[in-house]
Amino acid sequence: MKRKTILTILLILSLCFIWGNSMLSRGLSAWISDTLMERLNQTAGALGLRDDLFTSMRDEDGDGVPEPSSHFIRKAAHVTEFAVFTALLWLRLETGGRRRDLLAFSGGTAVGGMDEIIQLFSHRGSQLKDVGIDAAGAALGVALCLLGAWWLARRRSRREASAKE
Repeated sequence: MKRKTILTILLILSLCFIWGNSMLSRGLSAWISDTLMERLNQTAGALGLRDDLFTSMRDEDGDGVPEPSSHFIRKAAHVTEFAVFTALLWLRLETGGRRRDLLAFSGGTAVGGMDEIIQLFSHRGSQLKDVGIDAAGAALGVALCLLGAWWLARRRSRREASAKE
């Protein structure tokens, strides 16, 4: 398979993952986040770290008393999935330079906006703050691609310099 085809398939799968999770009910989404939090906390404890390392304390039910929450896990998931989506988009785009960076970042952020609209229909609620978190993930994806491109160019130039000697 060609590189562009593989990247296109990965982009589609990434969108299905992102938007599929947004269509889950509030209860199912919370169960997945809570289960992941528990597993990460167990792993942290086994490694000699705090066994509540991934637990946030938040007043989720509005009674003024903070309860254990997987809030951190949910927000980290937003950053991660949008970093991956945007990196795939950056790699798939055929344009170069700053235009590529801007298009990938804008595309990742737009998908984040659509993600929040989808959540309105799954009765989970939509938050503008989450679009900002998705945009931070998109920026991270572009930054990682730029770092990788810089590292590859540096490695290539060192190899070429060695070959000339």
